[in-house]
Amino acid sequence: MKKLFLTICMLLSLSAFSQEENFRPAQINFGFPLSSTNVKKAKEYTNGFSINLLVGISKNERSLALAGIGNIIANDATGLQIASVFNHIGNNGYGIAVTGVSNTVMQSYKGIQIAGVANYSGSGVGMQIAGVTNINNGANIGAQISGVANINNGAAMGLQISGVTNINNGSFIGLQLSSVANIAGDVKGMQLSAVMNKAKKVKGVQFATLLNIAEESNFPIAFINIIKNGKMGVAFTHDILNNKVVSLRSGGKYTYGILGFGFNNKITEGNRLVAEAGYGIHIPITEWFEINNELKATMTGLGSETSNNFGYFLSPSLTLLEHYNFFAGFSVNYFNSNSINSESILPNNSFWSKDGNDYIHRMFVGYQIGVQYIF
Repeated sequence: MKKLFLTICMLLSLSAFSQEENFRPAQINFGFPLSSTNVKKAKEYTNGFSINLLVGISKNERSLALAGIGNIIANDATGLQIASVFNHIGNNGYGIAVTGVSNTVMQSYKGIQIAGVANYSGSGVGMQIAGVTNINNGANIGAQISGVANINNGAAMGLQISGVTNINNGSFIGLQLSSVANIAGDVKGMQLSAVMNKAKKVKGVQFATLLNIAEESNFPIAFINIIKNGKMGVAFTHDILNNKVVSLRSGGKYTYGILGFGFNNKITEGNRLVAEAGYGIHIPITEWFEINNELKATMTGLGSETSNNFGYFLSPSLTLLEHYNFFAGFSVNYFNSNSINSESILPNNSFWSKDGNDYIHRMFVGYQIGVQYIF
């Protein structure tokens, strides 16, 4: 009964289109121009459905276009388009397009596009999945998933996931996720990348391992943040391990990154170089006073006998004359090293320890003091 009902509905829908000029309920094509139904005038016909051995050509498709190589639809397509190599729609599409290489829609596509290599549309609503790239020349609403890049030349809203980069030349609302870079105009939502993010005005969060760039961003999270309306300074710090570090501290109103290098003159043997990286959160109290919270990883004595310290620092911070910042506070630290020589830089007291013949593990309370010049 269900099958009968669906058959009747399909016949009724096809009959509705049969009033169109040059309408065919079906096209069976052995390869243009050897069509058994539309002969050499295939590009002038609207079809209820098409089955094409090689390449199918039509004016419009209303439900199904199936081709061994490709479908070329001059105007609009509705329903399901499947081809082993390509689907091309000259105007608008609605439904699902699946191909081994590329889907191209010159105007808008509403639905799902799946391609082994690339999807292109003038604008889109729905989902694009491609092995290499998705491109929209206009606005896009929905999800884009690609192996290499998603590119929108207009405003976009939804989800972008790419193996390398997401690029929006207009504004973006939603989540961008990539392994290398996210680039957009104004952003409302989140940019999440393994390397870098770039935007104009950001209302949300930028998270990258290395670099964030924006005109306005209150919540950038990366080791280096170049924010036009944010804060950037160079600090000198000293801690309980006797690490003396010069660091770049950069970020927005609430979050910032830390990246620094220095030395430790208390190390008796080996390399004395120090490197540190971390993230911080400002808690503003007044224009000149705030509480800083920092999570940092510090490597002391770079080389075969490296010591690692992971610490949480709570530091009240005072800024004078706009540029001069002073901070000091306590820290809770976890220290590990594969060299017993590292014991020379540790404090005498710890609240937990696990030492061996060739390793040291300690937890202790420490301190950090610093001064910073804010650009």
